[in-house]
Amino acid sequence: MSVPLRPVSDLLSVLELEPVKPDAFLGAGPDLGWGRLYGGQVVAQALRAAGLTVEARFLPHSLHAYFVRAGDEKQPVLYEVERVRDGRSFCTRQVVAYQAGGAILNLIASFQVTEGGVDVQPIAPPAGIPGPDELQSTPTDLFMDHRTARADDGSRIGTTTWVRVPQALGEDPTVHACAFAYLSDEDPLGVALLPHPTSGDWDALMAASLDHALWFHRPLRADSWLLVDLTGHGVANARGLALARVFDTAGRHVATVAQEGLVRPRRRD
Repeated sequence: MSVPLRPVSDLLSVLELEPVKPDAFLGAGPDLGWGRLYGGQVVAQALRAAGLTVEARFLPHSLHAYFVRAGDEKQPVLYEVERVRDGRSFCTRQVVAYQAGGAILNLIASFQVTEGGVDVQPIAPPAGIPGPDELQSTPTDLFMDHRTARADDGSRIGTTTWVRVPQALGEDPTVHACAFAYLSDEDPLGVALLPHPTSGDWDALMAASLDHALWFHRPLRADSWLLVDLTGHGVANARGLALARVFDTAGRHVATVAQEGLVRPRRRD
């Protein structure tokens, strides 16, 4: 991993991977002082690595990722891509992300050519949600603008937020898909753990993301506002689940996110 990496200053530079050999790329991220890598960065870079091995006419339609171990934000990440299948309508790629300690993420992604046909949407965004211009940005170290429109108030387990990348991302739809993959990891773990009786007391809990799934239903732009309606679905066997429907400002259902998180009482040694 001695290839010099471009400095990371925004999300586009996070998505600029360095080829090191056929179907293998190095990625870097900012040093946030967290010690660990932001999971959304690794998912986004893994999807980007997969996308660099398919023809431009194939666009991401889904991904399923497993967090194997926490990453070190001070180390680059090596992404090795396996070309599982190249079909006429779909391509499948598997990506394993490595650091010095071994694998940190295993992701499988599917890509599809654009197809016509019936487009039916029986669901709508939640009603009564203020627009992003009516809300204040939530402070974050990440490359995103994040505004909470509705928080957990006891009547529902979940949050509704507006998110976007505050940077023009160009016209490549795969870049926008990767950028949304980065955004999509900001809130699910916290919401997945909301049903836990000691949720919010991080000194009492050990929590970590386990797996992350994302489906792209319609084209989206990650540099425009997206409404993420996220709900918690209970905790069992030390795992909590969160699901999100994602809408653009026109009310189109553009994506769905699912994440499962581990939650255990913190051991007092």
